[in-house]
Amino acid sequence: MPIGSSKSGVMGAGITPGGSEVFNSSGTFTAPAGITTVNITGTGGAGNSGGSGNSGNPGQGGNGSPGNSGGAGGGGGNGNPGAAGNAGSSGNAGTASTGLSQTFPGGAAGNGGSAGNAGQNGNSGSSATRGNPGGGQGMSGGAFGTTQIGGGGGGGAGTSNSGSGSGGTDRSGQDGGSPGGGRGGDGKLFAPGVNTPPNGGASGSVERAGGGGGGGGALGSGGGGGGRGTAGNSGGSGGSGGSSSPTTVNGITVVSGDSYPISVASGGQVTVSFDPQ
Repeated sequence: MPIGSSKSGVMGAGITPGGSEVFNSSGTFTAPAGITTVNITGTGGAGNSGGSGNSGNPGQGGNGSPGNSGGAGGGGGNGNPGAAGNAGSSGNAGTASTGLSQTFPGGAAGNGGSAGNAGQNGNSGSSATRGNPGGGQGMSGGAFGTTQIGGGGGGGAGTSNSGSGSGGTDRSGQDGGSPGGGRGGDGKLFAPGVNTPPNGGASGSVERAGGGGGGGGALGSGGGGGGRGTAGNSGGSGGSGGSSSPTTVNGITVVSGDSYPISVASGGQVTVSFDPQ
């Protein structure tokens, strides 16, 4: 045998080149002839984002105040702060990819968004000031000869517009702001042959609206209208889902010529590689 001829033949016989196959979707890997050991690297799909938190509930309108020795003030919604919203739900972890008896986990789930803060209740009305949000001060009473009147109550704040009422001698209750502010009650009217009692203010008719102030007694001032409640804050956005980290497993035994299913999650990837053998 010539020197070198058999050596060259032995070294060159039976060698299969290395290579790789990338799967971006599910498929089948067939081990090439002569390949009995492979490596596999894979990722699963990304995790889903968490859901947004719910908005906080709005606060209720404030109550109108009673008139001075007169009618009762009207109620706001119920005069209480709103309840906080609920936190958003967490997302789902990403779907895993699989192949050659290996599992490649998906990315982590996103966190749920934070709950929105509750809205604050409106201020109660006052007969002394006009400082409540949107609530007018009741009219002050006045005397004309033998006629005595009580001032009309200030209107409650609507959710958008302020109620009326700024003092004076008008016994008529003042209109509430829109939408939903309660009207102020009428003041007392006392004259020869007439004795009309003061009225209570009307309640706010929609959420967040204030009640009207009560009408005043003879020569008394009406009550101030209640203020509006505030809206609840929006909930927080959910967190983004995490990406899948690649995992590699080396030295997996395969049977030359056999086929192996590869399952690839949406957004994942699986790569099968092999060295020359």
